[in-house]
This record gives sequence, C-alpha cells and structure tokens, in this order.
Amino acid sequence: MASTPSKSHLFLFFLFTLILLVQSKLSLDSSDHEAILLIQKDLGIHSQRRSPCNSAGIFCEWRFTNNSYVLKVTRLVFESQNLKKRISPAIGKLSELKELSLPNNKISGEIPTEIFDCQKLEILNLGKNQFSGEVPEGLSSLIRLRVLDISSNKFSGNLKFLKYFPNLEKLSLADNLFAGKVPSSLRSFRNLRFMNISGNSLLEGPLPVMNQLEYLSSELIDQENAPKRYSFAEKSPGKNQTSAMAPSSSKGLNGSSAEAPSPMVATPHKHKKKKKRKVLGWVLGFLAGSVAGSVSGLVFSLLFKFILFLIRGRKKETSLAIFSQMIKNPEDLAFLEKEDGLNGLNIIGRGGCGEVYKATLPGTNGKEIAIKKIIQPPRDADELAEEDSKLLNKKMRQIRSEIQTVGQIRHRNLLPLLAHLPRPDCHYLVYEYMKNGSLQDVLQAVSEGRRELDWLARYNIALGVAAGLEYLHMNHTPRIIHRDLKPANVLLDDEMEARIADFGLAKAVPEANTHVTTSNVAGTVGYIAPEYYQTFKFTEKCDIYSFGVLLGVLAMGKFPSDNFFQHTDEMNLVKWMRNVMTSDDPKRAIDPRLLGNGYEEQILLVLKIACFCTLDNPKERPDSKEAGSTTFDEEEFIPLECNLSDSDNEIDDYCFINDTNASESVAVGLNAYPTIELEAAGIQELGSNDSYCPSEEKLLIDYSSSE
Repeated sequence: MASTPSKSHLFLFFLFTLILLVQSKLSLDSSDHEAILLIQKDLGIHSQRRSPCNSAGIFCEWRFTNNSYVLKVTRLVFESQNLKKRISPAIGKLSELKELSLPNNKISGEIPTEIFDCQKLEILNLGKNQFSGEVPEGLSSLIRLRVLDISSNKFSGNLKFLKYFPNLEKLSLADNLFAGKVPSSLRSFRNLRFMNISGNSLLEGPLPVMNQLEYLSSELIDQENAPKRYSFAEKSPGKNQTSAMAPSSSKGLNGSSAEAPSPMVATPHKHKKKKKRKVLGWVLGFLAGSVAGSVSGLVFSLLFKFILFLIRGRKKETSLAIFSQMIKNPEDLAFLEKEDGLNGLNIIGRGGCGEVYKATLPGTNGKEIAIKKIIQPPRDADELAEEDSKLLNKKMRQIRSEIQTVGQIRHRNLLPLLAHLPRPDCHYLVYEYMKNGSLQDVLQAVSEGRRELDWLARYNIALGVAAGLEYLHMNHTPRIIHRDLKPANVLLDDEMEARIADFGLAKAVPEANTHVTTSNVAGTVGYIAPEYYQTFKFTEKCDIYSFGVLLGVLAMGKFPSDNFFQHTDEMNLVKWMRNVMTSDDPKRAIDPRLLGNGYEEQILLVLKIACFCTLDNPKERPDSKEAGSTTFDEEEFIPLECNLSDSDNEIDDYCFINDTNASESVAVGLNAYPTIELEAAGIQELGSNDSYCPSEEKLLIDYSSSE
C-alpha cells in the first residue's frame, strides 16, 4: 500500500497530459472565434488565452456541421464584472448561442439588432445595467426565448416588442421607463410563469388575464378586470398621477350622490281612480308576461342545452389536442379526420397495432411530421381473441401514459408530442419526424457496413441521452421514469442529436414516493435492471441501469440480443463487459471500427462508467446527474482520486470525483482509468456470480398488460 500515493499521482499526471493533448486538437469555428474577439473588445474584457473556450464565462459545445464536428460558442455569462462598454454587433455571428447573461454590470447603449440572428437564443439576461433607448420590435423573432430579463435599466418607449414568445417562461421589465399600454399579446404567452413589470410608472391600462401565471411582484394592487394574484404590478400613484379606474357610483358636482330623475306624470285629481286601475292592469300584465316568458325561456334553454350536449358528445371522440406551437392552425391536421386521410402517405414503420406514416405539415416550408396510428379495440370486444384484446387494451393504456407525460414536457433531448387526435376506430399521435431514424437502425447499419458512425458522433448521442434522463429524473415535477430506455427508443434528428422517445411505459412518481410497485415487469430483455424483475419495484436507478447498457452498446457495437454472447461463458452483455474491463486487455471490449482514431482511452472511461451504472446494488449506481457530469464533461475529464485496500473479497476499493463545486466527494466505486492495474469495486465477483443476472432464456416476463 506504500506505492498507492505514487500510483495516484502518476495517474493524475497522465490524465492531465491526455487532457492537454486532446485540447490541443480542439478547434473553435473561425466565425465564432472572430466574433468572440470583437465582443470581448467592445465589453472591455482582456483575455490572454489562446482558446476562447478556455476563458471564464465562455462555454462551447460540439456541433455537427458540414459532415464534421466543430466547437461552437453556446453560452456567454459575464455577471458582476464591472463591464462598462457596449454589446458588439458581432453577437449576431454566434449562430449557436443559447444564453447571453450580462447582469449586474454597467453596460450602456442599445440592444444591437444583429442579435436577431441568434435564432437559438433561449436566455437573454441584461438586468441591472445602464442600457437605454427603445427595445427593437424585432426581438420577437427570437421565438426560442425562455427567459427575458431587462430589468433595472433605462429602456423607454412602448412594449410593442412583446409580440410572440411562445416559449417564454420568465419576463422581467421592472424599473425602466416604459410607457403606453400593456399589449394584449401577452395573453398568447402560454408558457409564461413569472412576470414583473413594476417600477414603470408611465404604463397604463389593464393587464390581460393570464391564468397560467405562478409568480408576480409583491407590489400588486387589485384591478377590476384581473384576479388578485394575476393583477398588474405597479407603484402607488403620485401627486401628478390619476387613477384610470371607473367610479363605482355616479356623483354630482357637489360630491353628493345624484340619482336619475323619475318621469313626471301629471295626473288631475278627477282621474286619479282611473289611473290607478290602468296602473294595476299594467302591473298584472307585466307579471303574467314575465311568468310566461320565463317558462318559455326555461323550456328553450333546456332544449338548447340538450341539443348542444348531443353535438358535443358526438364530437368528443374526434377533438384534436395540440401540444406544440409548431402547429399554429388546427386546420393543418384536418386531413386526419377524413376516412382516406392517410392515403398516399409513405409508411415508415409498422408495429403490432398499427403503422407510422410520414407527412409534410402545411404552412411550415416543408416541415415533416410522423403520424403514429394506433388501432382502437371496438366496444364489443367479444369478437376479438382474448390475447388480441389484452394487447390492444395495453396499447390504449400506453397512449394515455404518453399523452400525460411527453405531451406536457419540453426538452431538446426528448421527442415532443405535437398533437393527439382520437377517432372512433383509432388514435393518431403526431410527432416531429426524425430524419436519421433510431439509434438501433443506425448501429445495425454500421454493423452491416452500410454506414459509418465515428466515436464523436456516438459520444454526442450519449451526451443527449444523459441530458434527457437528467431532466426526467431531476428537473421535472413529478419525476418521470422511462422504464424502456434502449437504442430503438432513441431517435436521431437532422443534426444527429439524440431524442428519447416512446413514453408508453413511463411512470410519473410523486415526490413522497421512493419507488413504484407493479404487478408485472415491463420493458425489454437485456436492458431491465435485475432488482426490477426480482422485486417488481422500480426507481430511477432502473433507468440508470438501462443507460449503462446503452453506453456499452455505443462503445462496443454489440447488442444484448446478439448471438455473440451465446458463445461466451458469461452469456450476456453486462457480465462479458465487466470481465473484459477487468482483464489484462480491456481494449477487446471496444468496437473494432473505433480503434486507431486516438479516442481509445476516452472510450474505456465510458465503458468504466457503463460498468458503474450496471452495478448489482442500485444504491451504488450514480443518479442521472452524476452519470452525466461524471461521464461527459465536454471540456475535460473530471480527475479521480482512488482509495484502495488489500481486501480481495469485500468491496473496499473506491474512486472519488474531485469536484470543486460539490460539497463533498462522490464515491464512484469504479476505476477511472483502464491503464492503472486496479480492480473496480466487486466487478470481478459480480461478473462470476451466476445469480446476479440470469440469462435471457431464464427471464420470464408477462407482457399481457402494462402498469
């Protein structure tokens, strides 16, 4: 054990050397490089580093362009740095920019119109600066904006730039000099949850009612046309301000109430009795007419409601539900309501209960969509065989699960459900069309020699899957467990970005629950965590197990169902991967097509994390955040500090992530580097333990229904 510190130091030295070698090959896109230099100059930032991606506040990511991967600037964050100049027009050259945050500085001038070219911008935070002038109306072209904060500046003019922000979640315009009316277009911001427009004393008019708001400033006052918690945030009127509220009662010039004068009737004394009879007749006639009118109105009202109920009852089964702003007009999907609406469309896939069609969405410049048709069982299901009826009813449950989960969530690595149309005999689910198909199809084509998929592309796919899982497990409330993560359920868009799909088996888990118990096991053999089919209880760690198998598939180029494993002693992918990774030649596990490209050490590190994610004890597996940050750091690998023991029979060997941002070290339980002769925690024992993971032939799963 005396040599352990020296081995650890040698490992860290070798790791940092590898990092420097890898980073020396990184190349920032030339257009982004020129733009960053101009932006830094105009903001008064002096950088001495050669690579802007290594500078504080500048974040870069890999992007696939022109059949190659290049680094593009995606985030600029300069907070509280006493910057005093302006934003350069060169900002418009950063085509992949997603966040521009410059809060708490002294930047002046106006917002450059060139920023409209940053069409992927999601966060624009210019709060607490000295910006002035009017906000350009073209800002509404940035439809991906989720956060817009320009508070505590000197902006003036009207709010006409608030035209159309379908994804905006937070809007802060507080403490500026805006004037005029609050635009009614705010009503179309369906995702808006936070809004603060206080401190703009020149604003006037009512605030449109927006029932989805969750938070407003504490400086709220009631208004007649808005509920209290959604009311317009403004300061108390000063001496020169007048209220725009309508008076509750009419008053005369002297301040007393002025009642409407009653009509004067001149009645001579001799006709007094005659007039009384006429008045009595009018009253009786009015009462009789009122009773007759009320009865007639009640009858007609009931008849109208009955007819309306019949009409709505018939249309209920064919009502279109739209979940995305991509479909702006429901008439664009009107062809689905026709009996022959799918005639002439290309079939791109077939399943047990229907087909998947490809179509072009009208009015979107050729935007393609995928339409999944699910056959609905007839009401008189007696005519079906019992197995067919169970299968179709299972599909109906999966449809409800998919609508309840993916219909309400939005993330770049999750396949969005655009719309749902129920029909008497089927259901239509509309999605974005993924040009490159599924990861299963791509890897199958690679194994057959019909296409290529280098390590950088596989690495980027793994990044996307990790980010999608982290959103489902950590950032969404309630958290969602997918339960069927596998290459066939990972689709690839035009830029080879991963999108997790098929949420038919997904479950939303309440915050108070630690797990969910089912009456049977659902999922795909080879990707199911062992504790799930042993106890019928599943947690987020079951998805982590599936993610570890998926990492192994990406790095090894082999599927759990391949015949290759039937001719090995281990009989399955996980055991074989563990035994090879703890052998003298761990590179045998790498897909031969990936050898010789200089990424072998990185691939072996990913395989180590795959072993860690597939540990037998779910408590020893990382959560989705740890799996993503531990495995995939786009700029550098996180160094590991190992603590070893002499024990051969107990799990005493651990590696700790040296994360300066964490409150404490995180025990990984795996060796970080394959070239150090260390054994991961219990991997060899687990690999030879026959009771750990039974072979696929021994695994009996009831697929008759889905919990």
